[in-house]
Order: sequence, then C-alpha cells, then structure tokens
Amino acid sequence: MKPPRLPSPFRNVRSTPRNFTFRSSHVDARAMRWKERKEAIEAEVNGTPSGAPKKLRFRQAGATGRERQGRLALLRRSRQRAMLRSVAILCVLLYAAWRGLLWVETTDFAREFLTPQP
Repeated sequence: MKPPRLPSPFRNVRSTPRNFTFRSSHVDARAMRWKERKEAIEAEVNGTPSGAPKKLRFRQAGATGRERQGRLALLRRSRQRAMLRSVAILCVLLYAAWRGLLWVETTDFAREFLTPQP
C-alpha cells in the first residue's frame, strides 16, 4: 500500500523523490518470520548455494564414553563441593545470628540509654 502523495510547492527535478515502504499493522510478523525460517531450512536441506553439503564439526575429536563419564564425574564432584561450601557458610551465618540474638536479649539497652552523660 502506497501512502497518499500531496502536491508540494518545492520540487527537485534533479533527484528522485524519497520513497519508503509502508508496513501495515495487519501483516502478521510471526508469519513473516516463519516464512523466512522455512525458506532458510528448505535452502539448507536442498544444499548450500555453492551446492556442497556442510561439513560436520565436533567440539572434541575422539571423545570416548569414558572421557565423557570422567568429565561428568568431575562436574558432579565440583557441584557437590560448591553445595557443601554453601551449606557451611549458611551454618556459620545462622550461628552468628543466633549468638547475636542471645547477646541482644541479655543486654539491657534501657540502662545504657538512660544513664546521664557527664
């Protein structure tokens, strides 16, 4: 859909007038993205523009099942250590808060605030 053109008193004959594309709010952006994605997938299935198929690349060459299990075991151990560290820190903080509450309960703040200052 083209926007309406209004006659202008100033006209530049030497250059072409500016144009813009008007996107209607009735066009579904999701449908447009879906169409572009579908076309990209079809182009990939049919082959790249050069016609050669894409080469597969692996992160680590020759990773066996044992290596993978070893990496998973290391990851699991590091997560367990992090959890234990977090629990230890939480216990220390809870103990400090409990001791602080006991100190506040045993301290008589009224006596401290009501004593006359010399």
